[in-house]
Amino acid sequence: MINVLVAPYKSIEVETEEDGNQILSEGQKITFVTEGDGIVKEGIITGFSGTKPAKVEIEMIPSGEGHREIWKVIDMVEGSLKLAEDE
Repeated sequence: MINVLVAPYKSIEVETEEDGNQILSEGQKITFVTEGDGIVKEGIITGFSGTKPAKVEIEMIPSGEGHREIWKVIDMVEGSLKLAEDE
């Protein structure tokens, strides 16, 4: 599970393995690894829901896709949620 430190309206602050704390906001490109199957997901944040840090959900449009997905932070490998590096 991702450790969400602060869950404000249009952004969240999370702990990452390599970069310490990061603030993730709507419109930013993120990457994370799913719990269980270990799939790497990447996409643009379109919104957040949930007011309690452990129940935050991230709505995103996956890279190269035309649909939206909603991911719960409890379904992400701890420390894997971070800003995606520009290529």
